Amino acid sequence: MAATAVPTLHEKHGTVVIYSPYINKHKSIQEGRRISVAQACEDPSAWEILEVCKRLFPEDCVDAENKGYSRDYEAQWPPMRGRIRVRLFDDKGKPTNPELTSRKQLFIKVAELIPKIASRQPGYQDPQYAAMAASAGELKLKSGNKKKNRKR
Repeated sequence: MAATAVPTLHEKHGTVVIYSPYINKHKSIQEGRRISVAQACEDPSAWEILEVCKRLFPEDCVDAENKGYSRDYEAQWPPMRGRIRVRLFDDKGKPTNPELTSRKQLFIKVAELIPKIASRQPGYQDPQYAAMAASAGELKLKSGNKKKNRKR
């Protein structure tokens, strides 16, 4: 019988799950928000939550899964879709990040750091889209020069 990648109950012990509605300022408590509106951030994506958690915890303590949050229809589709599983405690019961020892502290810290990441700053251009735009601009320039040099 082949070994499966599904974590056992023992492996899940000490982990916290974060969905984007947990820290979304625009969601109500009934829709799944877990912290106060004053502490929450505006429309966090699963990718942003993952990036912040990777900065706060060791690499092997953060895991992303392609799961949607059942209470929120919008969280069933990208970019909001995603479940981030963070391991707060190691096998010995020692915190992986001494500053964050509870779910609530984790949610507040992640919501505090998301507005500070580079993709949320004004004037930010995604390097992938910037490269695509630059290549598209070169194509327009080349095609424009051909039309000007054509004889009539």
